[in-house]
Formats: sequence, C-alpha cells, structure tokens
Amino acid sequence: MIRLLTLSGILILLLSCQDQPTGQIETWWVNSAKVECIGVGPVNCLQISKEEELDRKDWELFYSTIEGFDYEPGFIYRLGVEIEEKEEPSPADASSKRYKLLKIMSKEMDPALQITNIWKVIEVGEIKDPKGFKNGETLTFEFNASGKTYFGNMGCNTVRGQIKENDGETLILGPGASTKMACPDMSVENAISKALIDTRKYKIENRELHLMNEADEILMKLLAVD
Repeated sequence: MIRLLTLSGILILLLSCQDQPTGQIETWWVNSAKVECIGVGPVNCLQISKEEELDRKDWELFYSTIEGFDYEPGFIYRLGVEIEEKEEPSPADASSKRYKLLKIMSKEMDPALQITNIWKVIEVGEIKDPKGFKNGETLTFEFNASGKTYFGNMGCNTVRGQIKENDGETLILGPGASTKMACPDMSVENAISKALIDTRKYKIENRELHLMNEADEILMKLLAVD
C-alpha cells in the first residue's frame, strides 16, 4: 500500500513538472486588429507590444503564430507567452522560435473601434444639414479605426487622411489630401476643414458622433448611416 502511494506521488510530481513552462516567459499586449504585412507574400499580422503599460502608438508586427491562442478581432488582449527555440531546423522563411499561449490575462473590447462607420454630416459650426455643392448630396465621412484612415466629402472636394491618435476618447486627425476643385461657395468646406483640424476628442451618443475641440466644444455632428 505504501509502495502504491509512493508510485502515485511520483507520477503526480512528474505530471506537474511536465506542465511547467520550460522556455522564456513574456507578457504581451495584442492589438484589436491585424494589419497587412509582407512575409513570403502579403499576409495579415498580429500587432503586439511588450511594454509594461499599454501604449497604443507602440505596436510591432508579429509574423508568426501563438499556439493555443484563438484570436478574436475587436479586443485588446494581455497574454502570458512562452517562447522556446525549435529543435528541428526551420525553413528560411519561418521563425526559429515556438510561441505558446500560457494564459489570457485580460480581454477587453477596444473602445477605439466604435468610430468605425459611415457617418452623415448633420451639423458643422452654425451650418445645419450641409449639402454637396454639385448635386445637393448628403455629405458623409467614413472612419476606419483599424486602418487608421478617414475619407469624406466636404461639400466641394473630398478629403482623405490618417487618424493619428484614437483611444476611444482622444481623436487627432492628420492633414488630409483633398481634391482641388474650386466652387463659388466654399463656406461648408472651410467649416468642415477647420473642424477636422481642430478636433481633439469625440464621443458617440444615440448614433451621433460629436467631434470636439480641447475645450469640449462640439465642432461637427454626424449621424451613423447604418
């Protein structure tokens, strides 16, 4: 009986030792969206950060895979990852390291993605329901948080630019590249252009997107199209 208990204890000890990580352990942040990258060919890569505190501007591309990690876009993850050298020779285009998920420490919906949509401009400054100059069309803007881009109709010309900062509250838009058509009345375009330049914050309530300046003054109101 004592011998049986001893053997059982040894087996349990061996099994528990097998479960212990043997490689290097790191803690990573994983961003809410993959981005296009170039490996052997065009692929989509995870974005990771190894910083202690999350810095949304400090992402690096991860070209390999994490064993056991079932990635779901739209969430920011905090992971415990084990890193080991592969025993067998790796192909020239493959990583020499093996990455294994140890633990999902946190998984939170990325608030920055809420701006991703097509929005109809309903107010800019003192101008209500502005329309396009050429045919009176509704003015719309499309924000893509994952791609960090925006595109819209300012009334006379269209504009396309980069989203420089977006954390779900802060919003700073880069200078946009616009078409160069001249219209007799540029008041709507000038108002929208100034609103985009001055935007520092945003909030979304009841399907309305409010672009605001540093003093929380509303510069432009937009309504979700869908």
